[in-house]
Amino acid sequence: MNKILKYGAVSGAMASLLPVVAHAATDSYATTDAAPIEAATGGALIVFFIVWGFFVIAGFALFVFWIIMLIDVFKRTNWKQESDKTLWIVLIIVLGWIGAAAYYFAVKRELDAKKPAVK
Repeated sequence: MNKILKYGAVSGAMASLLPVVAHAATDSYATTDAAPIEAATGGALIVFFIVWGFFVIAGFALFVFWIIMLIDVFKRTNWKQESDKTLWIVLIIVLGWIGAAAYYFAVKRELDAKKPAVK
């Protein structure tokens, strides 16, 4: 009985391979259509360049913000202490746009609010 079940399982497995063997015999693998692959690659490249462009623009904007905050530190005259100016120059140069953002939120807005209006 075991031999019959064993051979039956083998023949069932062989029968399930018949479509694969028949497909391989027709040699249809040599003529694959590359259009879907090219379309997917083109779409991936478009997404890549959009994301890359976003990061380039964001990086440029952060660089401009960094320069503006650095110029503001150099031009500002209403410091509480002169050592504050030196400290913020060093922090902005060393930390880059993160230091510029810290300067903007911690110092610039507060000192601009205290600035007397020019008549």
